[in-house]
Amino acid sequence: MKLLSIAIPCYNSAEYMCKCIDGLLAGGEEVEILIVNDGSVKDNTAEIADSYVAKYPTICKALHKENGGHGSAVNMGLEHATGMYFKVVDSDDWVDREAYAKILDTLRDMAGKEPVLDMLISNFVYEKEGAKHKKVMHYHHMLPENRMFT
Repeated sequence: MKLLSIAIPCYNSAEYMCKCIDGLLAGGEEVEILIVNDGSVKDNTAEIADSYVAKYPTICKALHKENGGHGSAVNMGLEHATGMYFKVVDSDDWVDREAYAKILDTLRDMAGKEPVLDMLISNFVYEKEGAKHKKVMHYHHMLPENRMFT
């Protein structure tokens, strides 16, 4: 069983999906990357998804479906996920490798232990295309850092 299944809903995402997938590949064999092609027809999203499966067959899976929208693509990812934990990463997003490694370390440390980890919340950076500044989303005012609540 994989530690983490990551669904990537893709709709005409050829321009930016590789940056997303390449970053997630840093998780290695512990992750399962489910590239959900949500009926893309205007670009080569489907071919890119298939090329990742050919190159990383033990990590990547391409799921092709008729267009049904973001939620439908997420649900298809859930249906095919085999990991202990599940995450959605949009195709125009990317992960910081250091933060990603820390999240995987935390999941690995919590796997199979009591209490069972139901949800992991992490900070993130929101970068809006064309915006001058990045917005860092911190949860330190709402939740103490590096704490687990049961």
